[in-house]
Amino acid sequence: MKKMHLAMPVLVLGLMAATASLPARADMGDITFNTIFAMADKNKDSMVTKKEFLDAMGKAYDMKMEKMKAMKDTKMMKGDAMTMDGLKSLINDIHSGA
Repeated sequence: MKKMHLAMPVLVLGLMAATASLPARADMGDITFNTIFAMADKNKDSMVTKKEFLDAMGKAYDMKMEKMKAMKDTKMMKGDAMTMDGLKSLINDIHSGA
């Protein structure tokens, strides 16, 4: 019985430690690969031209900037420009949805 009483707090501490090591990204999954592809493939031919790609990435950049401005995230953006961390977050969002 004593082992059971000790097992639960140990399990809870282990789960807390595992969760704490995960990246804290509330925006994860909003701008996914599928979202970018759907925005890019304007003529629905399942192919993306350079122009379609650049237009879609521009829209993804704008979407990410809107979120960062709303959150007043100065680590991710300065003025109207994305920092290295902001761009890395955008790329991670897209990659995690691939």
